[in-house]
Amino acid sequence: MSASSQSFQKTLRVVLGRIIHSSMRNFWHFAKEQGLSIAQMITLRQVYHWDSAKNCNVSDISEWLGVTNAAVSQSLDKLVRQELIERQENPQDRRSKQIILTPKGKEMLEKSIQNRQSWLKDLADHLTPEEQTQIETAFRLLLERMPNMEKK
Repeated sequence: MSASSQSFQKTLRVVLGRIIHSSMRNFWHFAKEQGLSIAQMITLRQVYHWDSAKNCNVSDISEWLGVTNAAVSQSLDKLVRQELIERQENPQDRRSKQIILTPKGKEMLEKSIQNRQSWLKDLADHLTPEEQTQIETAFRLLLERMPNMEKK
């Protein structure tokens, strides 16, 4: 491995680490302010994404999180009490309950996303338009190459 490749990898690790840290720090603080665990916030985000694509139930969430149905059900109880989600009868299978976000849950998630990404605006404000263009070009190149790596 060349010295330039090693330098690139080190820089990439540092940059990605700081990006993840900055993003997650805001996410953790927001979850704490809302009185929710990280698992509950992640569950809400997943329900939000599933809500538009398909109905989700306790089993879907437990499989996705890798925990038991009982653990998910207990976690969902708190989200129901906070009026962030509802359990509704599944019209295709009356024995099953589907999990949906309430308007309050959607609003809270939208605030979470804004809060989590607020550091991006701060970063952009510290870069010149030329620097932003250079970085965007580099990121687009990375995005183009990443799918090729996944195929190997």
